[in-house]
Amino acid sequence: MLSLVLFALFVLTHACAVPQDAGASRWVPVSSPSFERELSIERGEGEPALVVRHDEVLTYVVEMDIGPFKGISVGQSGFRSRVVDSVEGEIGYFEAVFEGEQAGYVLDHRLRSRHHPSGDPKFESFDTQRGSENRKRQIRVQRGEDGFTEVYRFDGHCKGCKDQHHFVDPKWPCGKRKHCESKCKTAQHRVWQDPVSRSVPEHSLDYLSSIYLIRSLVRSDAESLGTPLLDKNRLWNLKLIKAEKKKIEVPLGEFACQRVLIEAQRPESESGGGKFRGLFGMKGSMKFWVHEKTGVLVQISGELPLGPLDLGVKIRLKEAQNAPEGLIALGR
Repeated sequence: MLSLVLFALFVLTHACAVPQDAGASRWVPVSSPSFERELSIERGEGEPALVVRHDEVLTYVVEMDIGPFKGISVGQSGFRSRVVDSVEGEIGYFEAVFEGEQAGYVLDHRLRSRHHPSGDPKFESFDTQRGSENRKRQIRVQRGEDGFTEVYRFDGHCKGCKDQHHFVDPKWPCGKRKHCESKCKTAQHRVWQDPVSRSVPEHSLDYLSSIYLIRSLVRSDAESLGTPLLDKNRLWNLKLIKAEKKKIEVPLGEFACQRVLIEAQRPESESGGGKFRGLFGMKGSMKFWVHEKTGVLVQISGELPLGPLDLGVKIRLKEAQNAPEGLIALGR
């Protein structure tokens, strides 16, 4: 949330100077072979599998509505999935990126999920933000004799260490070099903190993987499905629910879509505070519109509250490479 709010605040103060094609992404999708290959990750008896499609690349434009300014382009987002062979079996990857750059403010937020159904660790999740703000988070779900364990790692600003690389030069000639301040945002000044471990359900997912799980819901006859979800070292019960249908127009064309509601509740066994964080840290009321036949994400829309203002955010499908064959725009 913090990263997107700060980015939105910057856009608000520079709205008149933002060109419509601003925020060109440095991630350029590569050409992918057009053939069908998928890895199905079982989620328990009677539950639809999580499917990883090989070499699929989806590219989105990111837009904000700020007061009278509508559809301001602030960057680009992309989602990629692939399947890799290993000695212990197939490994599935999901990757997502949100990139934007305007007048010195740089936002580069990347998510990656690694699923190894027959290996150990069974599942890993990486959350990395670089640019004007920097941080790293990692979740690892390992097999053990008594079940599955999550190992959560995160970085933070070091406090008063002796590393001279973390010292800064004085502003005045008579000053002395000193350790950087606690609010320093330099990536090189952040260090890994001690890992935190806890027991988790076997089929736990991260938020990025749950977005792809929507496809399994849309392709099934069920009206909803649930999954344990890990956010940092907290556990949530996530529920995906089919809702109304609507035609959604995006840069790639107009698609027949279905809205999917996402609800998160804390299990009774969970203690402590903290609010649920959505994709790229977004919060508030979000609308996920997916293609009604394939479940491919067509558009995410929501609001970012910032003081007295509610900033509208849309992530809209622009390109699709090696997507399911049924992803066809209306009128084509």
